[in-house]
Amino acid sequence: MYSDNHVEKWLPGFIWAIDLYKTADNRTDRSIARGLMRKIVNKYTDRPPSLASKKALELAQQHGQNIFEMRWSHRNRCGKISGKPALMWEHTTPNSNLCDELLACEDENAIRQKLKNYSGVCWITREEDDRLNQAGYLTKRPGGWEACYRSVGIEVVKNK
Repeated sequence: MYSDNHVEKWLPGFIWAIDLYKTADNRTDRSIARGLMRKIVNKYTDRPPSLASKKALELAQQHGQNIFEMRWSHRNRCGKISGKPALMWEHTTPNSNLCDELLACEDENAIRQKLKNYSGVCWITREEDDRLNQAGYLTKRPGGWEACYRSVGIEVVKNK
C-alpha cells in the first residue's frame, strides 16, 4: 500500500494517461496510451519496497545489503546467475492487471483507491521467479498474489 501523499503526487499523471486512452480514436493511440500507463506504473512503484521473500532477504544480507533500502536499479548488488541479476523486482500484481483495473475506474476517487491499495513490489530470487513463471503466474495471479506465492513456496517478509 502507498501513502496518501505518494498517491496524490502521481494521480495527475495517471488521470492524464487514462484520459488519453479513453479518448483515443484509434487502436494505435490506445496502444501507445496503455504503454505510457505501464511506464507510469513502473516509475510509481520504483521506491524501496516493504516486501521481500525470505530467500531474497537472506541473499541481500549475505552481500551486506539492506533489501528494504534497495530499488530496481540496485538489483545487481547481490550478484548474478548466468549473467542475470540474482534478485528480481517482482510486481506482486502484474502491471498489466493494474493498468486494466485503472482503465476500468469510473472516476478520480476510484483511481486514487486503486493506487493507494496496489500491492506493490516484492524482492524475490531468480529461482523463485522461475517457479512463479513455471506455475503460470507470469501475467495472472488467480486468487491473489499471496495465494500464488504460497502455492510455489515463496515466504514473504514485511519490512517493519
